[in-house]
Amino acid sequence: MKLRAFLFCLASTASLIACPVVAKDLIIGLSGTVTSIDPHFYNASPNNSIAMQIFDRLTERTAEGQLVEGLARKWEAVSETKWRFTLREGVKWHDGKPFTSDDVVFTLSRAGSVPNSPGGFGGFVRNIVSVEADGDMAVIINTKTPAPTLPGDVANIAIVSRHAGEGADTVDYNSGKAAIGTGAFRFSTFKQGIEVALERNPDWWGKKVVWDHATYRMISSASARTTAILAGDVDIIDAPAATDIPRFISTESLKLVSTPGLRVIYLAPSASGDAWKANVKGANGEMLEANPLADLRVRNALSVAINREGIVDKIMEGTATASGQWLPKGAFSYSPDIQPPKQEPATAKKMLADAGFPNGFQLIVHVPNDRYPNAPAVVQAVAQMWTRIGVKTNVEALPWTTFSSRKSEFAMKLLGLGNATYDASSMLVNVLGTVDPKRGLGAANDSGYSNPRLDDLVAKAMTIYDDKAREAALINAVKIAVNDGAIIPLYQQSNAWVARKGLSYAPRIDERTLAKDISE
Repeated sequence: MKLRAFLFCLASTASLIACPVVAKDLIIGLSGTVTSIDPHFYNASPNNSIAMQIFDRLTERTAEGQLVEGLARKWEAVSETKWRFTLREGVKWHDGKPFTSDDVVFTLSRAGSVPNSPGGFGGFVRNIVSVEADGDMAVIINTKTPAPTLPGDVANIAIVSRHAGEGADTVDYNSGKAAIGTGAFRFSTFKQGIEVALERNPDWWGKKVVWDHATYRMISSASARTTAILAGDVDIIDAPAATDIPRFISTESLKLVSTPGLRVIYLAPSASGDAWKANVKGANGEMLEANPLADLRVRNALSVAINREGIVDKIMEGTATASGQWLPKGAFSYSPDIQPPKQEPATAKKMLADAGFPNGFQLIVHVPNDRYPNAPAVVQAVAQMWTRIGVKTNVEALPWTTFSSRKSEFAMKLLGLGNATYDASSMLVNVLGTVDPKRGLGAANDSGYSNPRLDDLVAKAMTIYDDKAREAALINAVKIAVNDGAIIPLYQQSNAWVARKGLSYAPRIDERTLAKDISE
C-alpha cells in the first residue's frame, strides 16, 4: 500500500497533487523474549534492548563499549565518596514535562528494589547511600565507600520519571501507563512473548532517528528468524544460526555484521540450598544424604569432563571462543593465567571416586530453549560427556519466561552473563555475591553460592581509584572464584546480525539491538 501511494505521488507531481508522507517502519526479529517494559525489573539483554529505546541513562555506552554522555553532560568526583553529575538541559519526557534532577533522585531510589524481580539492578546501585538534587540540573551522589566505577555503573540504570513512576508497579510499565521516558522512541504496545511496538519521539535530544515506527518481533527459533529475513518479513535479525551464516554471506540482498562479545555462557551448580534434592539422585536412583555438587572435587570433575573446543567447533561452528573464565581476552580484569580446562575424562573419574562417587550419580540439567544460540544442543553434548564419566545426565529445556522465573529450583543450569560492567565485577557482585539485599549483593545469585572472603575482597577492590591496582585486585578475585568452582565457564559468545541490504548497524559487544542506531 505504501509503495502504491509513493508511485501515485511520483506520477502526480506535475499536477501538484499533495502527497502524504510515507512512514518509515522497521521490523526487528529478536531472538530473546522481552519479559517486561519496566526497565528496572529484570537485567536481561532483550529487556535492556527495549528499555534503551524508551529510556535514557546518565551515561551511555557506544557499540565498542566506550563510556559517553547521556542525560548527564559531565561528571566529576568531588571526593572519594561523592560524585557530581551535571544534567542535560532542555530534555523532555514523552508527555512533554521537563526532565529534572528530581527524576534522577527518584530513579536511583527505585532501581534496586523492584518487587518480584528475577534478577535486578541492585548491584549497580549497591554503593549509593544518598542522592541529592543540586538545583534542577545537577545531582550529588554520595557513596558508602570510594566508588571509582560509579559513572560506568549508572550506564546500566534507565532514568524514569517521578511523576509517572511514583506509586506505579511493573504492571503499569507493561501497560504503557508508566512507560514515559526521554528516549528516542515512545511506547506503543507490548504483547508479551509476541512483540513490542514503538513510535519515534520527535523531540529526542539525541541524533536523528530514521524510523517512524519500530517493531520488535520475538522469534525464538533460529530457523524461523532465517526464514523471516530471507522472505523479507523482517528487516534485521540478531543471533543468526551458525549453520546459516555461509548462506547469509552469499545472499546479495543481505548483509552480515558481527563482533566478539562480552557474554559468557556457563553452567551454574547449586552447591547449597535444597534445589539439588529434586534434581540429583544416586547412581541407581536412590536418594542421597548430601549434595554431590557441594564438593569442589565433583564440580572440578564436571568441568574437566567437558570438551569446550569441541563444543565451539562442532556446535557453535566458530561463533564462540572456549573459555575458563567469564571475560574475553583484552577486557579489563581478564586473567591471562586462566586458560580453558582441557578435557580429561580419566582425571574426572578419579575426582569423582575421591569425592565418594566411584559409580557417579544422576543429574538433571536445565537450559532455556529460546534464549542463547544453540544452548539446548550444547547442554545435550555436555550431558553425554558427563554420562561417560558416570554422571548420568538428563536435560530439561524450558522457554525463557518459565526458566527465568524458576532458576532457583534447578541444581545445574546453563546461563549467560553479558558482563554489563565491562569488568569482572558484574559476575562477582551480582551472580557470585552472597545474597544480601542490604549490601546490594547477589541480585542474580539463584544458585546459593557464598564466599564471604571473596565478597570482602571484591568490595575492597571496587574502592581502588588506581586502575592498575583495581584490575590486579579483581584478577585475584577471579582466580579465587574459578578455583572454588563457583561456576563452570564454557565459552564467550560472538554477536552477529543479518540485515537487508541498505541498512547499517554497528555491531555491539553488549549484543543489544537498538532500533535508534539502525540507519539506511
